Amino acid sequence: MIRRVRVQNFLSLKDTTVDLSPLTIFIGPNASGKSAVFKALVALSKLLRSVPLRGPRGEFTFDPAVTLDYLVWQGNSGLPVVFEVWFPDDPDEEPGYTLELRKGDLGWSVSRERIRLPDGWFDSAEQALQFPTERLGVVELSAPGRPYRGTLCHLVWPFRNDEAASSRVAPFRDLADRVGEIWRYRPSANDIASFAKPAQAENGKRWMYVRENGWGLSLELQRLQGTHRALFESIERELHEVFPHVRFIGFQTERSGVRLAFTTDRSEDIVPAPEESDGVLLTTFLLWRVYTAPPNMRLCLEEPESGVHPYLLQQRCRLLRRFASAADGREPVQLLVATHSADFIGTLEERTDALDIIRVVEFDRERGTIVRGLSDVAQVDTLLDAFGGNAGELWWSGAIGAVPPIEEPGSPG
Repeated sequence: MIRRVRVQNFLSLKDTTVDLSPLTIFIGPNASGKSAVFKALVALSKLLRSVPLRGPRGEFTFDPAVTLDYLVWQGNSGLPVVFEVWFPDDPDEEPGYTLELRKGDLGWSVSRERIRLPDGWFDSAEQALQFPTERLGVVELSAPGRPYRGTLCHLVWPFRNDEAASSRVAPFRDLADRVGEIWRYRPSANDIASFAKPAQAENGKRWMYVRENGWGLSLELQRLQGTHRALFESIERELHEVFPHVRFIGFQTERSGVRLAFTTDRSEDIVPAPEESDGVLLTTFLLWRVYTAPPNMRLCLEEPESGVHPYLLQQRCRLLRRFASAADGREPVQLLVATHSADFIGTLEERTDALDIIRVVEFDRERGTIVRGLSDVAQVDTLLDAFGGNAGELWWSGAIGAVPPIEEPGSPG
């Protein structure tokens, strides 16, 4: 689990620290920075696991044609982008991992990494990463003062099965696993209902994945039905509990591809996905995602209340809490949720729970995105009253107290 993250100069996150729980709910107006937090975590995960900052195919991109030049605070590519990560065993004053990116003559590069390893600290600003290999002799991936093209977690990947190098590179690969895979989803009922075909990979194989908008869910569920039948039936059974008229999940296969369909008690014929309600489609997606998420995955979910009647929101909130806390014996999955729904927040059964999981997000022109927790139970009710009583987007501002003023240089504290 990630306990805390600090991000500097990424999108609206000029210098933002966020404390995270197994389930964390972010609330705030549009354009306050909720999605920026999610995108920063996804970018960090990509950099650690699979994507170099620069290489034969060009610069690191978050989305097609969106490079770090577009993601840095106010478009100022002279600023460093910094990520700091605290794990559960790290003291508050010292993050277990720090990554600093800077743009130089070669483009964006890693300028520094500081990592807590089992035998002490590794700091690329002070130490070189060298190790013996079976075929290449001694390999040097970093040296003090020399920028490199990707994180060390990424650069050591080719040597993971090298017996001579394995003991040296293993702690860096373990770091990638501790941060985990981080995915952001904002599903659309239209995309979930669309026909989908597997993509053709370069080696001729066909591969499938579900996009953040939900496209491709039909392919994954069809694969799951054939390879993990019990898991597929668990999703199907829980969908029936939420929407009793839905009996089974099915598929339509045509030249256009595969799309979802449902057997219901409202029709003798199978019901194509576009003819079913948005709530059914969005719930199917959410159930697939939480049921199939491995323990080292962090899920960032945008507006999980979408398409669901308010009376079902308590059931949805319980579902998320169940998977975040592993209440049914599964490995826990860390869940981060962004919502605009006062009803969703209102489903929390105990107001004291809100103190642990709610984070209020707002934007300040000079300081960027600010994320705060709640200090007492009274603030929960005050926040909900302000939230529900204002039809506009800026429902939050000042509801539970003004943001602390910016301290002048040299001021006490």
